Amino acid sequence: MNKQRFDGYLLVTDMDGTLLNRGKIISPENQQAIEMFVEHGGLFTLATGRITSSVQRFADQLPLNAPAVLYNGAVIHDFAKGVDIWQRTLVPSAGAVLSRVMERFPEVGVEIYCGSEPYFIRENETTDYHRRMEKFTRPVLESFESLKDPWFKVLLAWTPERLDEIERFTAETDDEDVIWVRSDEKYLELLPSGATKGHALEHLVQLMGIEMSKCIAMGDNLNDLEMIRRAGVGVAVANAHEILLSASDRSCCHHEEHAVADVIAWLDREVVSK
Repeated sequence: MNKQRFDGYLLVTDMDGTLLNRGKIISPENQQAIEMFVEHGGLFTLATGRITSSVQRFADQLPLNAPAVLYNGAVIHDFAKGVDIWQRTLVPSAGAVLSRVMERFPEVGVEIYCGSEPYFIRENETTDYHRRMEKFTRPVLESFESLKDPWFKVLLAWTPERLDEIERFTAETDDEDVIWVRSDEKYLELLPSGATKGHALEHLVQLMGIEMSKCIAMGDNLNDLEMIRRAGVGVAVANAHEILLSASDRSCCHHEEHAVADVIAWLDREVVSK
């Protein structure tokens, strides 16, 4: 068997709900499969809504050999060099869009991502949990008017039912310069237009000279939808949102059952080793 049998293949995986288990760790089975994939010539990276500092400890653990898609597609970061190599930021009018939502829904949690950590503009139980989980340290700001750095994204955090209300509210407005993406049942994100994981994946593939037909992308939620659609093979984990399952080319096992290892085994068996 060809030692470099995965040469030319790029495997891109979402993190939460896909690569990581419920304990937010990488299983030994996934770790070993990824190491084997890279050892035999494959390119491996991540595509996540997380920010650079939140991904760093996982990047240190994994044999990443391609830049990663962060901030749900607003940033491509090269962990080997420690630099952003591509980014999109929100236009100034995003502030007016956010103000309308905050006025209509005064209890929604609001996190603005610019710089090394998010700024918390409004807090609730969901943002409290998010802050503790990610160990964010920035204090709450009374308003976002003082923020001068460009915004990569805005995260709204609340109960699933209340975020459903906000989604319906935002669907009634026509803001061409921004897009809304549901990254979790408790998170709704405001992103720059043209800055989904799918758009970033297209740029990454072009940058690396990879054929899109040899790009395999994995995910579980609606923020993975554009990436799944654009990849040569879009894979939805068994626990994925029903829309993602319908849009994917194939499915794999549940993220609690080492989904990345499952996909690498399929690729080895069905595509490469023939």
